[in-house]
Amino acid sequence: MSHPGQSPNKPARRASPRERLAVAAKARADAIAGSKSGSGSTVTNADAADMVSEGSAPDADAATASDGAAAPIRTRRTPRIAPHAMRQANRARRTWFAFLFFPFFAIYQVLDAFRELRDRIARARGIQLQARPPFARPEGMPAPQDRSVADIVDTIGSFPFRPERISTNAAFFRDHGPDALGALLSPNPQITTIPHLYPRPFEQRLFAGHGGVQLAGMQAMHAHRGPAVVISHGLLMTKNFDAIIQLSKRAFEQWGFHVVTVDLRGWGQSAWTTDAPASAGYLEGRDIVEICRELHRDPRVTSVAGIGYSLGGASMLNAAHASSLAGDRPLDGGTIAVSPPTVIDVALDHISTKPHWRDPFFGLWHVFQAAIKGTVRRRGLSPDIATWRDLTTALSAPYYDIPMDEFCARASAANFAHEITQPVLAIHAADDFLVPVQHAYALQDAVVDNPWVHVDVRDVGAHVSFGAVDPSWYYSTLRRWVEYWATEPNQPPEDAPID
Repeated sequence: MSHPGQSPNKPARRASPRERLAVAAKARADAIAGSKSGSGSTVTNADAADMVSEGSAPDADAATASDGAAAPIRTRRTPRIAPHAMRQANRARRTWFAFLFFPFFAIYQVLDAFRELRDRIARARGIQLQARPPFARPEGMPAPQDRSVADIVDTIGSFPFRPERISTNAAFFRDHGPDALGALLSPNPQITTIPHLYPRPFEQRLFAGHGGVQLAGMQAMHAHRGPAVVISHGLLMTKNFDAIIQLSKRAFEQWGFHVVTVDLRGWGQSAWTTDAPASAGYLEGRDIVEICRELHRDPRVTSVAGIGYSLGGASMLNAAHASSLAGDRPLDGGTIAVSPPTVIDVALDHISTKPHWRDPFFGLWHVFQAAIKGTVRRRGLSPDIATWRDLTTALSAPYYDIPMDEFCARASAANFAHEITQPVLAIHAADDFLVPVQHAYALQDAVVDNPWVHVDVRDVGAHVSFGAVDPSWYYSTLRRWVEYWATEPNQPPEDAPID
């Protein structure tokens, strides 16, 4: 149908959306008006649509200016997508999903294959370890009643010490370089397992320390009976440091010992299990004694030894003292303290003083500062705390409700070493930059009349780095000492009568 003034051959003009909307509004208004007046003539939406399609739509402004109230305007529906377009969109989505998924799936499969290989190796190693004969002390060792510190000192004194010619810094970072990241992360217990993990025989444990304090640890036990060893870490270390893990693996796999490692108070995952801060070795030693008592309750354990590094060495000296005074003497398998501080007040002054940039301690001192800031933030302490002495004064001494001078005196082995009546070996290096050799000499002076404690000072070894300068001498010394004082599975306890 053509309209006046429109060429018959020219197609009708397609109404715009605005015009369509106006026609629909006018038609609805006319319908409402007709129903009110009783008129039977109404214009439906379909009629309005026909009018628009024929190009007879009135002007939009005129439609909106219709007599009577304006009718409500209906919102236009969103046009539906054609079915073939939907199919194409779904096909494209599935294709891109496959492109993104399969690389991740392939990586997962590769990692899963490596995990399966690791598990197979672990199972094979476990079978080999369990097939080994039970622990036995080396031949030629005296009977338990004939053992003495002087005898074993003569034995380990005959071991050749051939240190490698490397600098103090090189020795320290060769032994502890893999743990640099762990030292920076040590104030954060949620990530203290980075970057080293224990092998499969080790399992996580919670131990009850002195006063019921809960301490996180790792434990590996053989199926047969034998001696055990407790290993404790040093300052800014945790049980997950490579140096601790490597010694633990050696003691378990090569020496045949049951092994326990523990995060001391305030460090590692023990910072989650207890709010108790570090006590410079005083209460840590009593914690170790409680762990030894728990191990003795296991029928597979015949005796318990202890090895500690740095702060862990000071803790072991405190443990040897507490065990000597206890009636059950739970730390009965010998004690080794490597590079331990023995005068805590002097040690705090040393690590709280900024060294010269040429001092080997200079780089580690900055790591200490970062760790102190992290501890201050985590515990919500004053930002003015800048040194270890400040931190100990503001945190540890008030927590245990003792004056600072008494806090240092209780933890200093030089004050109580003369009372130790169990075998103790302390190893120190003359070039130790973190715990100077004067601590070893102070311990020597304290035990000059005590035959149970021996102090071995070597020319080189840096701080707890004897494994870098002469690993053969170092690990042979550690092993022979704990083997000498260990109790064999078929051997009666030392305090039992011997026929």
